[in-house]
Amino acid sequence: MASTFPYLRTSRVLLLAGAWALIAGCREEGIATYRIPKEPDSVPAPAPAAGAPTGSPALAWNAPSGWVSQPAGGMRLASFLVSGAGGASANVSVVSFPGTGGDDLANINRWRNQVKLPPISAGDLPGQIQNLDAAAGTFVVADLAGTGPDNRAARILGAWLRQPDRVWFFKMMGPSDLVGAQKDAFLAFLKSTAVAGQAAAGQPQSNLFNTNDLPVNAPTDVPVPAAPAPNAGGGGMDSSIPVQAEPGASLLWSAPAGWQVQTGNPVRKGSFAVGGGAEVAITAFPGDVGGVLGNVNRWRQQAGLEPVDDAGLAQASAPLDSNGLHLVVVDATNGSAPILAALVPWNGGTWFFKLTGPAAAVAKAKPDFLAFLRTVRAP
Repeated sequence: MASTFPYLRTSRVLLLAGAWALIAGCREEGIATYRIPKEPDSVPAPAPAAGAPTGSPALAWNAPSGWVSQPAGGMRLASFLVSGAGGASANVSVVSFPGTGGDDLANINRWRNQVKLPPISAGDLPGQIQNLDAAAGTFVVADLAGTGPDNRAARILGAWLRQPDRVWFFKMMGPSDLVGAQKDAFLAFLKSTAVAGQAAAGQPQSNLFNTNDLPVNAPTDVPVPAAPAPNAGGGGMDSSIPVQAEPGASLLWSAPAGWQVQTGNPVRKGSFAVGGGAEVAITAFPGDVGGVLGNVNRWRQQAGLEPVDDAGLAQASAPLDSNGLHLVVVDATNGSAPILAALVPWNGGTWFFKLTGPAAAVAKAKPDFLAFLRTVRAP
């Protein structure tokens, strides 16, 4: 039967013809070539680190041939990509932040966690680290072989160097074979590190944070997006996934009169000096950030305590209700690096409140910290 709509047949023919013309055009465009600037094969030496605070000595180093410089920013003062056979690659990062950077045990256990190794105790620490002298000072170096996020063999070569007012972390992470083959180059990289001189007058302090504040399984040593400074009125790794502070509305709190508001950074929502070298840090991240058990064990690990299972969670934590919020409090003050902390899910994210410092200072600040938690409230 003849179609009662002959124009439809004509339209189909025109559409098919147009489609073939479009396909042919796309094939012709596919022939086009583009010139992409090539990354330098090696990094000029020495390469001064950026971002040190005014008056603090910066560092410089000689990067091995074949290490390709990557964009720095956020926490990273320098970043390199190291390529191997079969498309394998390892990442090298240099980060720095004020303070002591945590104790050696906490740093080792943080890196061990990243390659799925169990935490060690203080008695095992000497067998996990060695010293390496460089022009800039003495590095503490660790070599950790385990398993990466893809369940393949992975390895971390890590080192830190403490200056009077800050700490520098140098780290290579990637497939075990590639990192092992680069060990001599990495150690030579450390040995080449020297003090480059004083930072330029007026140079702003880097927006860096202590990686020991990061949630369990969260990436470390990665760029952090710029964010507004914390609201002083409130009182005061490797993965390709960026660590981002929770960008939403802020919880509110009332800090004790003796607590001193400290300069914040893109991750901390608040920071206080509470006396005797102790401090309180307030952070927030989207989602559940590993869940209650994971974060309880993160803090226990940082304090030098053994992890607990679901059955032991009730003994390792305690509930605290504050103005309609339900906090979970962890008292790990009996560890080698005492921690008193709390978390609370709120508004699609998780908020963390953490008291750390010398044992005597943490013990003295404990009553005020618990009272402080009871002031936390939604806006």
